[in-house]
Amino acid sequence: MSVHTNLASFVFLSTSKISINNCMPRLSLYKPTKTNDYHYMDRNIREQFSIGGTGVHVHKYLGPAVTQDKNDPAQPNYIDGREVDPLSGEFINVEGIINETKVQDLLFMENRDRKYDKDIYELRGVYNVQDTDFDLTQFGLFLSNDMLYMTFHMNEMVEIMGRRLMPGDVLELPHLRDALLLNADKKAINKYYVVNDANRGAEGFSQTWYPHIWRVKLSPLTDSQEYYDILGDGSEETLKADLSTYKTEFNISDAIVEAADAEDPTGVAMTEHLFGYDYATSGGIVNQQQGYSHGESIASGDQFPSTPTEGEYFIRSDFNPNRLFVRRGNRWHRLYDNITDQTWTDKTYNASDYINNERTTVVDDQEFKEQTALSEVIKPQADNT
Repeated sequence: MSVHTNLASFVFLSTSKISINNCMPRLSLYKPTKTNDYHYMDRNIREQFSIGGTGVHVHKYLGPAVTQDKNDPAQPNYIDGREVDPLSGEFINVEGIINETKVQDLLFMENRDRKYDKDIYELRGVYNVQDTDFDLTQFGLFLSNDMLYMTFHMNEMVEIMGRRLMPGDVLELPHLRDALLLNADKKAINKYYVVNDANRGAEGFSQTWYPHIWRVKLSPLTDSQEYYDILGDGSEETLKADLSTYKTEFNISDAIVEAADAEDPTGVAMTEHLFGYDYATSGGIVNQQQGYSHGESIASGDQFPSTPTEGEYFIRSDFNPNRLFVRRGNRWHRLYDNITDQTWTDKTYNASDYINNERTTVVDDQEFKEQTALSEVIKPQADNT
């Protein structure tokens, strides 16, 4: 009786184990959809950014700014695409169909005139603070590591901004505000960076294999045309007046011009040291300067003199352009290959005629400048075939 009872119990337990193994699902943190596991981890990650992240002010990029119609297929006029509200009859987007996906110049694929949101969004970001040193291995002063990689919580970013950060957005970092300036009249300003690249951060994937963190690459903001909507026109009340160094650069340029005027108040070019330079005399006769840098006259001809002296200069006129030689020991040492009767610029820069070309050419009864920008010559055309 006891043996029969134990055998029955064994059969029951065995049957129960088989039933449990067949009905229990496989353990896996990954699911085809975002389950409670994902939302639980996402809330914890978001809390870490809220507690330990630094405040970041975001100037949201909206798209190319509204410009005048240039009748150029490569630069579309987005003002023509305004939408009308069917109920009120008013324009929904007064400034056209401008958005982040539009391109101002389709030929060069760039947005030179950009429009930014008037509202500023505040996010929390995390990055590794590093020392900013100057690279002294090159000529000039270059910042070798003034590039930041900052991470943000992805879902929080979308809730606040309506989208993720993208190239063109401008970030303002209040915690890098420098209030201890040497010039007491200068205003303390925050540090501004521009988003150059954005993608999912490799460290932002949780055990559910879904991303939670958005990583952006930042570079310092420069005073350029793209950020006019943020910097302003340079008046005393704009950010450009405090952030940019354009006034100092203008003052340096003006000082150089004033120094040049002081050195040559009459505006007459100093050509005494130029060989072969044509200049007008008081009688209107054009003479040619046949002197070298030290003022002596130089002999010329199609063959060298038979009894040269040490250090004697001679111009071989049978070469085109003429060549200047100097006698050193038992040989003639060639100095210059561009001795002509033209100006110093033409003798020094062989491509001066090409660079300073102001000539025009007539083609099919139409006059064109020979020096024309490539964007004016090659224009995109519709391919309707």
